[in-house]
Amino acid sequence: MKNKLLDKDFELISKFILKLFDLSYIERWNDHPKPFQITELDKQAHKAIIAYLVSHFEEQKGTAIDWNYLIKGIIFEALYRSVLTDIKPQVYHRIMSEKKKEVHNYVISNLKDIIEIFGIDIFNSYFDSEKRIENRIIRAAHFLATYWEFEMIYSMGLRFYGMEEIKKSIEDTIEDYFDLTGVERIFLKKKSYNFIDLVGQLRFQKRWIQSPRVPLTSVLGHMFVVASLAFVISLKKDFSPKRCYNNFYCGLFHDLPEVATRDIVSPIKRDVEKLDEVIKKYEREQIENKILPLLPNFIHKEFKYLIGIIDDKTFDEFKNRIFKDFPEVVNEIIEETATDNYSPVDGSLIKSADKIAAYVEAALSIYHGLKSPHLIQGLESVEKSLDKEFKPLINIISDNLKD
Repeated sequence: MKNKLLDKDFELISKFILKLFDLSYIERWNDHPKPFQITELDKQAHKAIIAYLVSHFEEQKGTAIDWNYLIKGIIFEALYRSVLTDIKPQVYHRIMSEKKKEVHNYVISNLKDIIEIFGIDIFNSYFDSEKRIENRIIRAAHFLATYWEFEMIYSMGLRFYGMEEIKKSIEDTIEDYFDLTGVERIFLKKKSYNFIDLVGQLRFQKRWIQSPRVPLTSVLGHMFVVASLAFVISLKKDFSPKRCYNNFYCGLFHDLPEVATRDIVSPIKRDVEKLDEVIKKYEREQIENKILPLLPNFIHKEFKYLIGIIDDKTFDEFKNRIFKDFPEVVNEIIEETATDNYSPVDGSLIKSADKIAAYVEAALSIYHGLKSPHLIQGLESVEKSLDKEFKPLINIISDNLKD
C-alpha cells in the first residue's frame, strides 16, 4: 500500500480539484426563467446521491454493483460536463450521434493531465460501456436530477412555448429506466423521493454566508468536491476498494445534517464553549428522526456509519473508524485494519479534504478580485490547521491560481 503522495500526485490533484470547481461557473437552464441559481456542480452532487440510493436498491435485488467503477463513472461524467458546459440536451444528443469520437477526443485533450489519475484506458472504457448496470444507474440518476430541477422551474416557465414537450421528454426517458426499482420509487414520489428532495434543499444553502464570493457554491456542491477529492487521494494511496468507497460517501454525506441546522460558521462553533456538543446532539436527533426514516431500512446501518454515528455516544464524521463486528473509533488505520474486512473510513482524510475545498472556495474568490476579511481569515485558518501532509497541495493550488 502506498501511503505517501508525491509532488506529481499533488500537481494532478490540484488540476483535478480546480477542474471540478469549473462546474460551479456553469449555470444550467439558461434559456428558462429560474427561481434560484442552478449550477452544474450542484447537479453532479445531486446525481451522485441519487445513484447511491438507486444502486443500493439494485443490490437488494441481488444485482452485483462495482461501486468503484460507479464512483469513477460519476466523476468522469462530471469532468466531461466541465468541458462541454451546458449544451442543450437535443443539441448534445445530435452532436454525440454524429460526432461522438471527435467530441470524446476533444474532451480528452482538455483533460489529459487529470485523466492520468485514473488512466486513459479506464476513462475510455467507461464511455464505451453504456449497457453496464452502473452506466445505466448513472444515466438514470442524471435524468432524475434533471427532472428535480425542471419541476422547480416548471411553474415559472409554464407560459413559455415548449415546456410541456420538455416535461414529456424527460418523463418518457425516465420511464425507460423503470426496471431499476429505485428509479421507479423516486419518480413516483415514494418516501425515497422525499430523501432526494431533502438533499436537494442543500442547493439553496450557500457556503461562506458572511462573505460575497465568486463563484458562489452551495453546501451540496461542496459535499461533492470533498467526496471526489477524498476518493482521488484514496486511489493515489492505493487504498482497498471498500476504503475508497467509504471515503467517497463519507465525504458526500459529511454536511448532510446542515439541511436541518443550516451552516453554522466555524468561529462560532469554536469560540462558544461546548456549542459544538449541542449542535452535534441536535444533528444526530435530526438524522435519526427525520432523515433515516426516508431511507429504506437496509441502508440504515451503513448510512449511520458513513455519516459518523459510531455508537450511542460518538457522532463525528471526521473520526477514523473501522467496522468488523461493530463500529469502532481508531486513532489511525493500521495495515491490519486497512482491508475491506474492516470497512475503514479515513475521517481525518475527509476533514483534510473539507479544509482543502474550503481553501479553494476562498482562494478562487480572491483570485477573481472579490475578497473580504472572512475569506482571508479562512485561508489563514486552513494554512495553519491543515495536516502537514497536504500543505504542499494548497501551495500548488495557490501557485496555479497565480499563473
